[in-house]
Amino acid sequence: MPLFAARPDRRRLLRVAGAGVLGLAVGVGATLAVHGLGGHPERAASVQRLDLPAGAASAATPEGGGRAVAAMPVAAGTARAVVRRYLQAGADGDLAIAYGLLDEAGRRRYPSLARFTRAQADRSPVTAVRVGREHRAGDGRAEVTVTLRHPAAIDPFAGLVPARTVEVWRASRQDGRWRVAADPVSVRAELPGDDRAPEAVSAWVERLLGCDRAGAAGLQAGAELYGPADLAELPCTERGRWTVAAPEGFDAAVEPQPYVAAFGPEVGSWARLVPVQGPRSRFSVVVGPLGDAWRVLGTDPVTPR
Repeated sequence: MPLFAARPDRRRLLRVAGAGVLGLAVGVGATLAVHGLGGHPERAASVQRLDLPAGAASAATPEGGGRAVAAMPVAAGTARAVVRRYLQAGADGDLAIAYGLLDEAGRRRYPSLARFTRAQADRSPVTAVRVGREHRAGDGRAEVTVTLRHPAAIDPFAGLVPARTVEVWRASRQDGRWRVAADPVSVRAELPGDDRAPEAVSAWVERLLGCDRAGAAGLQAGAELYGPADLAELPCTERGRWTVAAPEGFDAAVEPQPYVAAFGPEVGSWARLVPVQGPRSRFSVVVGPLGDAWRVLGTDPVTPR
């Protein structure tokens, strides 16, 4: 989520239009035997970009009808400079500096520094700001592409916090200065490629084959697994050959309710199902992107054929 995009009522940090995302076929599934797998070679994580809508905030009014409290205007010489300074100030907690860089529309939305400060309380932290290209967007206006880094997380309170977002911010010349809009034009989350999901599930099932629950927990997004608890026990008790297939979109889940209840309906946009097959049983492992890797969230039953 962008640093300053609105998130009333503690909405999830990652909002994605539409619930269905197609799984990416990755060819032949990995094969597991009772004695375990060989190591996987290290390689750079692939990423795919997921389009997200920019957050919208409702118009604000001065508290109690009183006079709005304004911060001292801050000068910036270019569109790239004003966007960089705005985002870096927010990342550093210098909200008075950020407020002084808002354009007229942003000042109308947040007529006081106190109102603006309160709006930032639940925003995803930013650990690094990298400003990219600037594009003219009309007379006295420009759009600047920025990559923001965040502390990656998946949890029931924050939902998904991606490690990186690529955002487009709009700046405009007003009163002889460059100023920045309060919210980005667009946001994209950089996620690991779907082709990495079977590797994560293979490693998880391998540990369960050896009944190494502690080792399997280290490959999960958290200590708690969602979905039917008995499915995660099957590799330990049903010894033999297990196979891992290509990932599917979360819209194919048979029992999505535990995941929707924990992470919100947007889980359908970023979670994946990875089918696994044992000697007598089959189920799907639900995974989510944590930084540049996939982590296990839980299990999902497979509808009998």
